[in-house]
Amino acid sequence: MNYTVLAASKATGINSSRLRTWERRYGIPRPNRSNTGRRLYTDDDLILIRRMMALVNAGLPASEAAKAALSSIEIAIDEIPEQKKDDSYAKIITTAAINYDEATVVNEIRAYRQKFGWARTFDEFLMPGLRMVGSRWSSGELKLGSEHFISAIIRREILLGVAEVHSPNPEANSVIIACPQEEQHDLGSTALWLLLKEAGLRVIYLGADVPTIDLIESTKQLMPSAVILIATAPNSLPTLGLATRGLLAEKVRAKIFVGGSALAYENGIESFPGVRLPSGIESAADVLIKNLG
Repeated sequence: MNYTVLAASKATGINSSRLRTWERRYGIPRPNRSNTGRRLYTDDDLILIRRMMALVNAGLPASEAAKAALSSIEIAIDEIPEQKKDDSYAKIITTAAINYDEATVVNEIRAYRQKFGWARTFDEFLMPGLRMVGSRWSSGELKLGSEHFISAIIRREILLGVAEVHSPNPEANSVIIACPQEEQHDLGSTALWLLLKEAGLRVIYLGADVPTIDLIESTKQLMPSAVILIATAPNSLPTLGLATRGLLAEKVRAKIFVGGSALAYENGIESFPGVRLPSGIESAADVLIKNLG
């Protein structure tokens, strides 16, 4: 039996907006399409959605819940471990998102950055906070507007940090940072931009959703030392593959690096040429600086 998005929403209790976002971000579910482009969900899709929701409600981060559901890993709800690490800073971001509290979160971010530097701020404060916000949104505890609000505040703070860094030496190695076509989430790549600029590299930042043809043309024109591609949503894996293979086909001299949480969803079918970056922002930056600095 086939279900429209509205029927699937009623059957699972998950609103249609969240179903579309899960599909875009995590590749779950993967509905068929009618001749007119409408989503058509099957009974198996509904089972997958309910399984995802049960895992999220039990405390598993949405990205891990999706990975488990898609790979048919059977995780008993009572086997999900409690989060043991300190999540106080993540809670600051989540609370600020819920309350639309710009002043508090900006003051906290700037104080942490001044004390520990940007690299630790990303890995210990901002990214855990964003993961918690995403998880709370997935479970229905937080509105989409709150998520967009806090993401915009964090993006602005990162861009202010980029602007504060002195321009690098014109003779320094140059790198292109981009998200592949259809990848809309660029906070991780923006964070890398800041850390690499702090390290003295010349960064050409192309941002989110860069068409493959434009990425290739820019690389041929600018002749950077490296091209760094960051993908967050599993749905962007095919275009990541197109971009990396396209760069190789054009015989560009730049080293290719790929990173982002979407790589956790590789199924062995897609081919992604290039050096894999570690998952942490600071660790990824360290690898790049070691290779290019």
